[in-house]
Amino acid sequence: MSDLQVALILLGALIIAGVVIYNWVQERKLRKEVTSEFIVPQKDVLAEDFYIDADAYVDKELAGVSDKIKHFEQTVPVEPLSKPQAAENAAVQSEVETELVDTIVVEVASNNEPPLATNNLVQSESIVKAVLPEQIQNMQVNLPDVTHSQIDLTAILYLTKNVSSNDLAPLSASIACMGLPTTLHGLDNNDKWHLVSESAADATYKQVACSLQLADRGGPVARNLLNKFQFAVEDAGLELNAHVEWQGSGDAMQRAIELDQFCIEVDQMISVHIAQGETPIHGTKFKGLAEANGMILKDDGKFHFYANEALLFTALDTNNVPFTAESLRNNVLKSVTFQIEIPKVTNCEQVFSQMIAIVQKMASSLNATMVDDNQKPLGDLQIEKIRQQLKVIHATMVARGIMPGSPASMRLFN
Repeated sequence: MSDLQVALILLGALIIAGVVIYNWVQERKLRKEVTSEFIVPQKDVLAEDFYIDADAYVDKELAGVSDKIKHFEQTVPVEPLSKPQAAENAAVQSEVETELVDTIVVEVASNNEPPLATNNLVQSESIVKAVLPEQIQNMQVNLPDVTHSQIDLTAILYLTKNVSSNDLAPLSASIACMGLPTTLHGLDNNDKWHLVSESAADATYKQVACSLQLADRGGPVARNLLNKFQFAVEDAGLELNAHVEWQGSGDAMQRAIELDQFCIEVDQMISVHIAQGETPIHGTKFKGLAEANGMILKDDGKFHFYANEALLFTALDTNNVPFTAESLRNNVLKSVTFQIEIPKVTNCEQVFSQMIAIVQKMASSLNATMVDDNQKPLGDLQIEKIRQQLKVIHATMVARGIMPGSPASMRLFN
């Protein structure tokens, strides 16, 4: 090894050692600075009990209530009520008081604050009682039967005077051109709702309900279209000198997104197939068996099974080739698929059992096999698993307030 190589090796070792020493010195200096600046907390807020001064909170939230009570008593004289009226209003007042006290607790919780203690709720309840007028009325919003609180965004227009169908024509036209599933109803003097588009031109209404369906199988309503709908309704309220009150709580767009997620979760289809393996099914024989079991060939190329005018399930060619009387007479079928749209039937478990019974009967007559989507034989164990899945979907829809097979469900999954 030459002298030059030895010198280079020593120089490299010195450089490395210098870097290591420099880093060590800097790290020690920084550690001293952090230690000197760190302040040990005197209290651990996570370990200690949290305390809120409920009395101070009530005083703050209800400040000035006593002055409002005195002003109300001076400006609004209260006439004595008859005994029946007093008893009726006492019941209404009690119900409203309970709702207002519950509202106080909910508002406190929504601000991430603990609820007030029981004794303070009693104090606040006594103050609320003093503010309530004795003749308060329990108003309930009357909505058209076709609207649904879970799937529709609805606005009520409280009019100062009756309006006609002609007066509502601009609003009707503005929401119709959006290409969205909307409805416009008018409430007559007999408290009956009428679809404005189907009413006479001289029909008059004291209230108007305008609704927009927030989602369908195509997804949630677009935000720009939702804003356009809301603007059209608010603008109509100004034109008609009406007070607009939107039904439901929370952001409408968020409601639409959540409704779409619900649709994705429950919008399922059960499919069962019958196949003859290498031997095809003769179309004429299948048609005869289907009709014998109560199925009807419709213009969409499928056999439909009805009960009380409600469609329960369909049968179609597995290759999605439409059935016709002529094609069934002249052709053979490799396999046939029976389908149930779960959200569209009232009792999906019962309908599934009914369909399985018919499929098993037809498969036996055709000397065919009942199989699943993977062309595997469908036995009792697999059928029971499907039943359990149907129970879960049914319970999910009921919990959401959208009953399977109801008009609202048919609109949502159309």
